[in-house]
Amino acid sequence: MCRLPALLLVMGLFGCAETRVYSGLPPGDPPRGYENRWHSSFFFGTTPGGRPYDLGRLCPSGWSQIELAPDFFTSFAGVVTLFLYTPSRLTIVCARPMQLARPRGSEGLAP
Repeated sequence: MCRLPALLLVMGLFGCAETRVYSGLPPGDPPRGYENRWHSSFFFGTTPGGRPYDLGRLCPSGWSQIELAPDFFTSFAGVVTLFLYTPSRLTIVCARPMQLARPRGSEGLAP
């Protein structure tokens, strides 16, 4: 009976929680430096570290997907600091720029 709490504790410490948010826009490319970027947070991820990301500047056409997930190195950093510092990996994917089609019947018109 004493093994169950210990097993639950170990599973909680090494469990992975991945968050993905979609805007509904078609995906394009991530902005430079924002693919698997180290994202800092504190107290089990409840308090963000640093300033918010300026998505309007990073993705002028809008954003498509934001993914926040731990990996081995970020989980190790959390365990070493007893999850007072809880980093994870962040990937931002910008929306593909929309291109409008030319109206029908405008092929022969001069600009």
